[in-house]
Amino acid sequence: MFSRFARLIFPALLLFAACTGENTGRKTVSDDSGSLQFQNADQEFSIKRYEQVLFGPGEADLEKRLRAVASDYAVFLGTGDIGNEEVDQLKLFISDPQNKASYESVMKQYPDLGWLEKELEEAFGIYEKEIPGGRKPLTYSYVSGYDFHLPVKYADSVLIIALDMYLGQDHEMYKKLGIPLYLSRRYTRDHIVPDVMKEVGMLLIPEKSSAYTLLDAMIEQGKTLYFADVTAKNSEDRFKIGFNAAQLDWCVKNERNLWQFIIENELLYKTDSKAMSMFMVDGPFTSSFSQESPARTGAWLGWQIVKAYMKKNNVSLKQLLDNVDSQEILEKSGYKPGKG
Repeated sequence: MFSRFARLIFPALLLFAACTGENTGRKTVSDDSGSLQFQNADQEFSIKRYEQVLFGPGEADLEKRLRAVASDYAVFLGTGDIGNEEVDQLKLFISDPQNKASYESVMKQYPDLGWLEKELEEAFGIYEKEIPGGRKPLTYSYVSGYDFHLPVKYADSVLIIALDMYLGQDHEMYKKLGIPLYLSRRYTRDHIVPDVMKEVGMLLIPEKSSAYTLLDAMIEQGKTLYFADVTAKNSEDRFKIGFNAAQLDWCVKNERNLWQFIIENELLYKTDSKAMSMFMVDGPFTSSFSQESPARTGAWLGWQIVKAYMKKNNVSLKQLLDNVDSQEILEKSGYKPGKG
């Protein structure tokens, strides 16, 4: 309910979602002139806090206040004139008791984002060095109305972070909304930077024109996780992939069993939904294995293959991301999972 309401009152975000290709993250967002806009390379990385602009002063003089900042927050407010209908919708949103409570929780948890600006500046600094033409995006935070499908939105020049999706796994609204624990445990401060950099990495991976196999999916996810290794270098592995410590340990101990299951059942080159669902789709655990296993074990295996490939081959991060030949990456990785 909340995500749907948020999308109704943020029409510019609908355009943003369309520009990113239904979250495939492979198209471009530009301003009306057609040119991309980025943060000034000579200035410190900054995050524009839309939630403070919208909720902070309340409903008083909302239209006047929004008109004054419209150019700075066009991704939310659009590039046209702000009309009465838009203002009325925003008033409804900020006057809703649950949205107010969400904003209050965000401000209590994140009164200052200096730490996040510092971490993202470091991560995007690495990105700029590793990827030719890479630039720091214009970055915004906001209260999304609990958009758990897209807590981070990114397209070439714009990054948007829903802070209400990082309030801690035990936040009461996550429970009220029925968000399962395997998802809510990722809604913490420690997940923000790796989540951001995975979205950035995904945008850099070319689309594969031929049939998309389980191996392709594994390697693609492995690339995004490796990209987070390089750029979000201070983040722990469990935050990058969204597992808890026990699940990560389970993967390490059962790596050989997972790989053998895929090979013996001839799943690696399957293109059907069954193989994808078993190893790539989110959930409480991986079917055919114990409930101690995490879901998305295919992504974890793909990560190990990519790490082995990068260790064994003298290629740049950009070359890794550009290589759409998953079979070549597997073969040149020399990947041989040991006994658990």
